[in-house]
Amino acid sequence: MRCSCCQKELISNLTLRELFFSPSLRCYQCEKLFTRIEQRTTCPGCGRADTAELCQDCRAWQGKLGFVMGNKSLFRYNAGFRQWIEPYKFTGDYRLRGAFATELAQYLREYRKYVICPLPLSTERFEQRGFNQVSSCLDSAGVTYELLLKRKELAPQSEKSREERLKMIQPFELNRPNEKIRNQKVLLVDDVYTTGRTLFHGAEILYRNGAETVKSLTFAR
Repeated sequence: MRCSCCQKELISNLTLRELFFSPSLRCYQCEKLFTRIEQRTTCPGCGRADTAELCQDCRAWQGKLGFVMGNKSLFRYNAGFRQWIEPYKFTGDYRLRGAFATELAQYLREYRKYVICPLPLSTERFEQRGFNQVSSCLDSAGVTYELLLKRKELAPQSEKSREERLKMIQPFELNRPNEKIRNQKVLLVDDVYTTGRTLFHGAEILYRNGAETVKSLTFAR
């Protein structure tokens, strides 16, 4: 049996608790990388931890765009999560895609009536990395999704400051006829919620093309 994250052989004896209650079989070192967010104490707009009220940022988005994102996130974006995402996303270690596949599949059962839509990469970024880091995690979890959007050729978000992200122009266009979107509930999926600007861009174009509801899930916040 191998660790679902680093793929190293799990040579220690597993306890009954680990066998029956651990959502993903990760080795001891990889298990320490991920800190779950308690959903009962998060902002209902962006999923920010440790607050059960709509945060200041979400109130600003609501005033500007007329809606909140309804984002939820699985894990805290901390040093441990960065230790996983940096080799996966920036150096292209594809083996890491299944790190939390079981948790992801379990969580997405709450969205059975939603069309799952991973946020796309630009063609240039996809060719550099060789895979979409979000859809590859969904593949590992056995989740069916639709590529409703495609990305224009713009600079990657990871290279932008917070201020630059907030000022970013619309990076998406439709990748499917709007008949695929009209009256649908859509769940956008991305890796990290930072400012929320990219997710709001995705939601805006979907709403303009007739989506009934758009929410989002990110791996970390």
